[in-house]
Amino acid sequence: MVYGQIFMFFWVFEFIQAVFNYTIIVAVCTWYFSSTNDISGNFSLTTGFIWSFRYNFGSLALGSFILAIVWIIRIIFEYIDDKMKTAKENNEVVRYISMCIRFVLDCFHRFIKFLNDNAYIQVALTGENFCSSAMAAFVLALKNASSFFITNGIGSLIHLLGKASIIIANVILGYFIIRFFPEFSELSSPIAPLFIVGIMSYMMSSVFMEVFGTTSLTILQCLYTDVDIANQNKEDPMNNANRPIELEGIVAMLRKE
Repeated sequence: MVYGQIFMFFWVFEFIQAVFNYTIIVAVCTWYFSSTNDISGNFSLTTGFIWSFRYNFGSLALGSFILAIVWIIRIIFEYIDDKMKTAKENNEVVRYISMCIRFVLDCFHRFIKFLNDNAYIQVALTGENFCSSAMAAFVLALKNASSFFITNGIGSLIHLLGKASIIIANVILGYFIIRFFPEFSELSSPIAPLFIVGIMSYMMSSVFMEVFGTTSLTILQCLYTDVDIANQNKEDPMNNANRPIELEGIVAMLRKE
């Protein structure tokens, strides 16, 4: 019963996050394919929110369901691992196996989340179901593995630096407010308030940087989907007028490859 409630919590949590990400994905896709050399495309968050419930509710629910299962597996493993540590506290072999399993589960969780994010983009681009979109996204990522690897690496670095910058800036600002505003003169130590500021800043920065990560990944998939369609139709990718002018240089580089 308890695990059922925990599972429902994670399912609802992941579904809300999926709707949030899908809303941004649809906005980026519509902007990309409605842009021209003269006119910037329409970036509509309302469209993505409506589509998530009207057209792709099942796909988002399935993707979040899979992630909820992964969460439950990790929680069950942590419970078993805690019992094993109690029973065999000094067993180095068990501890080593436990670390390996935890590492594998963490990698699997990250892979499923990455696949889900890419699948949602393909759902927005093609309108196909979740399974077909996940396969198409996986094939697209394999065909352009180097670009996806570099983009995700740079994106992860920017994501980390962005979060760190927001947290440090807010903590420093909070320190000066506590230090120089008379309203906080009765505080014996600024450590506890600054700790709370740091936690809140971490949560806020995670939300803001998640938008950056979703946007960059969506633009990358739109770009390669755009080029693939042109190649399949035996057309010059540079002749596509419905593309943001800022990406013309990247398309030219891909054509040379």
